[in-house]
Amino acid sequence: MYVTEQQLKMQLQQEDTIISEELLDQMLHHIGSLDPALRDGLIYPQLVEWIMSEEFSATSAERIVSFVLSQDGLFYQLTEPDDIAVFTRSFSALLLAAVLEKDAAKPQLDEKTYEQLSDRLLTYLKNETDFRGFVPTHGWAHSIAHIADVYDAWFKHPRSQVNNEQAAIARFIEILMAPHYVFIDEEQERVITAWLTARERGVEDGAFLTMLEKPIEAWLDLPVTWDNAQFNVLRNTKQLLRTLYFRVKWQDKTSMLPERIENLLFQIHQRYQ
Repeated sequence: MYVTEQQLKMQLQQEDTIISEELLDQMLHHIGSLDPALRDGLIYPQLVEWIMSEEFSATSAERIVSFVLSQDGLFYQLTEPDDIAVFTRSFSALLLAAVLEKDAAKPQLDEKTYEQLSDRLLTYLKNETDFRGFVPTHGWAHSIAHIADVYDAWFKHPRSQVNNEQAAIARFIEILMAPHYVFIDEEQERVITAWLTARERGVEDGAFLTMLEKPIEAWLDLPVTWDNAQFNVLRNTKQLLRTLYFRVKWQDKTSMLPERIENLLFQIHQRYQ
């Protein structure tokens, strides 16, 4: 039975709400609500609390992951010119991050889910183009931060083969050097948190450097025009490198990565001073 957003809000505001199969379906249906009080304040936190509880079952885990990886969740209107669909995609991603965190400690998902997860996440990441962080009136969209949270949970998961995820890391670099959007809502921090997890799980510093240097050096070879797109790339790239520099330095004082990152920043400074 379909319920309106207002009806769902009233139900979730009651004390000791029990998430039944029917209520779960309604919460998933409204996960992309444009009302931040419902989406951020009620649906998401109550689902995460339930996911982390002992009552959360393997059946419910599969139900949520099936929804997230469908055209109704992470892939909702993904290639369509729809400026509100991102909320459904982005908050579906956050649910997946919670399920993966729980599953890493207490496995509930089936083999088929593990096998498809890497490809499905990469397909989404390659096609997401709505990078907005905070959206006036509607609240947080934050698609890149949220999918970074998914990757952080996935990289920590014992079933993840992190060294096979380098295409995702390269795509994050491409996104964070975007010419059409300036990242101002700490997206770099969330992405780098996932990268550092991958690093802890075995991705070598040399691989990170190669993935960073290739697009940056190609961009530095372009003529300097100072048009808006080029200036956006400049701002995004410098912020990415600065954030990575300090996060790696704080994590591992023996790493040579900060020195190489500093060299990239110096090259950018020389080209764009």
